[in-house]
Amino acid sequence: MDRTRSRVRASRATLIALGVSLLVSSCVGIPSTGSVEAGPEFGELTEADTIFNPLGPQPGAEPLGILEGFIDAFTGTQSDYAVARQFLSTSFQAEWDPRHSVAIRSGSETFRAVDSDTLEYSFMTRAGLDEHGSYTANPLETQLLSYSFVQENGEWRISEAPPGIVLAESTFRTIFSQHSLYFYDLALVRLVPDQRWFPGGATATRIVSALLEGVPPWLEGAVVSQFPEGSALTQGTAVTVESSVARVDLTAEAASASPRQRQLMKLQLSESLASVSSVASVELSVSGTSLAIEPLGTDSPTVDSRVDARPLVLKDGEFGYATGEELTPITALSDKVVDLEANAATLGVLGNSAAVRAGDGTVWTVRGGQIPARLVDSRPNLIAPSLDDYGYTWSIPSTDPNGLLVFDFEGNSYPVATGFAESAAVVSIDVSRDGTRIAVLLQGVEGPRLIVSAVLRDSAQGYVPTALGPAILDVLLEPGQAIDATWVDESSVATLEVNDDVFSTMMYDLGGFALNLGRAEPAVSIVGGNGRTGIRVLGEDGSVS
Repeated sequence: MDRTRSRVRASRATLIALGVSLLVSSCVGIPSTGSVEAGPEFGELTEADTIFNPLGPQPGAEPLGILEGFIDAFTGTQSDYAVARQFLSTSFQAEWDPRHSVAIRSGSETFRAVDSDTLEYSFMTRAGLDEHGSYTANPLETQLLSYSFVQENGEWRISEAPPGIVLAESTFRTIFSQHSLYFYDLALVRLVPDQRWFPGGATATRIVSALLEGVPPWLEGAVVSQFPEGSALTQGTAVTVESSVARVDLTAEAASASPRQRQLMKLQLSESLASVSSVASVELSVSGTSLAIEPLGTDSPTVDSRVDARPLVLKDGEFGYATGEELTPITALSDKVVDLEANAATLGVLGNSAAVRAGDGTVWTVRGGQIPARLVDSRPNLIAPSLDDYGYTWSIPSTDPNGLLVFDFEGNSYPVATGFAESAAVVSIDVSRDGTRIAVLLQGVEGPRLIVSAVLRDSAQGYVPTALGPAILDVLLEPGQAIDATWVDESSVATLEVNDDVFSTMMYDLGGFALNLGRAEPAVSIVGGNGRTGIRVLGEDGSVS
């Protein structure tokens, strides 16, 4: 199956501006009055092709030289870090696990002798990878690692060392590249990315092996894999790529998959390998026997849902999409939204429903046709609602971080467990376009905080949300006042905040680095489109930029 990276479907659009005197400009992007910090462009990271060839231990080297050489050899990933293992004692070589983790070092490093055969290595870090290749950002902290030494044949060697490796950030970016592993939402209609990092060399095999390990813990209950339990690469084999075709041979467990499941397995592999430049299509086999797989039809799951790039506005008594000074009303909903004097709304996936916060602060569901608008939440201090692709309206008071409710179109309410600190104020909530994750912007005692968590749903009850899972992203923003957050695309979230009258925007990759987007003019909200260039902000004067 050829990889498919350009599917487009109708999707929900997020209302970014409501006001009878709204001014819509033709400006694209976020206006900046200051410099933008350098950072990696999302989507530009490809398979690493830089190969390091570190030196092995030098004869007569003292423990410090051995340790420095060992750390330098972390750049040599070939043959399972064969050069780095040369610095280890014979009995420890097989025990050391370099794939356990990667600590990404920020700044300088120091070494300290504890005694004649023990050294300590310390450095600052704010991020790292786990054994699955998943990136986690942390507050800047000091790590202290201890190494023991013995002499073998008159040469010093490391007899004890922590698992994992340490790389400077610049070196990490050179050796490792970012890839999306794809799983399915619970309804099997959308592909959901999970960002991973792998070193260059055998990248296709690493991606497939990681995919076959199954759903990561932080997405359990929100997504599923279609590979039968126990499916793995046939022992001793790797993913081979010939004439741009990746050939994947699986163990016997995979043979139990139904014809439809096999189609979804192949799509899962095709999309997960799409970031490997040498791969254009995938062929599947089980224990050497090719699997016959029919092409997916029109019911193929959606990859990378797109939204209408035009801002949604309420202007001059009409609700719809703005293009320059022109407004294209959504006729099925416009009159009802206007009657509510709405000041915030989210449009449903088909464009015939919306979740609306009325002028009096209450939250309503609005549907096309003869169905009247329905009041669903009248609690005080409600923030702007969100509407997911399953049709559930999400609503929460800013003053009650554990008061999250979802409502179906009939007005039935269901509580969603959050686990947020009672002292935090809720600023914004935004469900991802695939309905599997939610971005929550909080204002806490430590300042603005962005949390992205999986959405756990009850498959037996119409996929109603029941709780938020572990945080995929949990970061403190710069000191200031949080204003708004938005999904930029399937894997990144942008934030807007203000500090001392300076408005700033950041973009956070769920599995990678943050990028400073620079300053903005005074603004009250931010909304994403289809990538960084689709971000829009609503100014305090009502203009959209």
